[in-house]
Order: sequence, then structure tokens, then C-alpha cells
Amino acid sequence: MKRNILIFIFLILIATSFKYRSKTQAGILDPDSRVFIEQTTTMQNDPAIRTKMETDEIRNLEDLEMKAVTEQDTATLFKLWSENLVVTNPDNSIKDFSAIKMYLLENKPSGNSFNRVIEKITLNGDIAVVMGYETPTVNSPKKSKEIISRRYTNIWMKDGNAWKLTARQASNTLTAK
Repeated sequence: MKRNILIFIFLILIATSFKYRSKTQAGILDPDSRVFIEQTTTMQNDPAIRTKMETDEIRNLEDLEMKAVTEQDTATLFKLWSENLVVTNPDNSIKDFSAIKMYLLENKPSGNSFNRVIEKITLNGDIAVVMGYETPTVNSPKKSKEIISRRYTNIWMKDGNAWKLTARQASNTLTAK
């Protein structure tokens, strides 16, 4: 009888221990998951990690925008661009979103591909400034020893939870091959 009572108490202790050890405040049964959630929450509150995550997000958006321009994917472009977008083109003309949208819908852009090199991304609150250069990847039929590349600055602003390209400035430069 004494032995049965000891076994019963032992089983109650094991069950109680398991209950308190495995269940978190969030109701998660796996203690390893709780640690992961706590670490993720801590990481999101760390300014350096949040900056790195936002920088990576902007870098991905830059790549997506470049791909959409190359593939003439206007649906993606119109999602990435703010309705307040203003662009200074390499020909020194200034266009707003409606003018660019009308141009893209009425004309077939050349679709030339290009490489975009990001040299600097600066985050300041809900504004991201991206600076770098772009070079064409399609060989020109001209046998020139110079190619036209451009310096650019893209300004992304947070609109709710999404980043939108809000301003762009690009200037052509001649680069010796």
C-alpha cells in the first residue's frame, strides 16, 4: 500500500513537472519553440537587426523593380511605385506617376536589360535612400569603345507596411570599355 502511494505521488510529480515545463504563456507545448519565439521577438526589437532586415527588404525590392523594368511587367511596377512617384530621367525630363504610367501603357519600352549595382542604402525612419549605378547588359550594334551607364538614386518610403518607390533620379555617364 505504501509502495502504491509513493508511485502515485511520483506520477503526480512527473505530470505536474511536465505541465509546467512544457506549456508556455502562449500555450505552446514545445519549450524549444518558446525559446525561438522569445529570440525572434528580441531580435525584432534590436535596432541593428531591424535595420539589417529592412536593408535586405529594400535590396530585394530594388532587384524586383529592376526585373520588372527589364521584363516590362507593368503590373508589378505599379505595385512597387507610389502614386506620388516623381522621376528625373537621364534626358533631364521630369515625369510623375501618371505620365510614366501613360507612357508605359501606350508604348512598348525597349526592354533592354541592365545590371544595377547598389553602392549604399541609408535608412532614416520610414525613408530609404538607395544610391548606385546601372550599366546595360545588351551589346549595342555600334562598335563604340564607350558605353552609357547611369548613376541613380532611388527613394523608397513606407506606405503602411509596404515600401513604395517615391522618387528616382538618374543621370547618364560615359564609361570607357
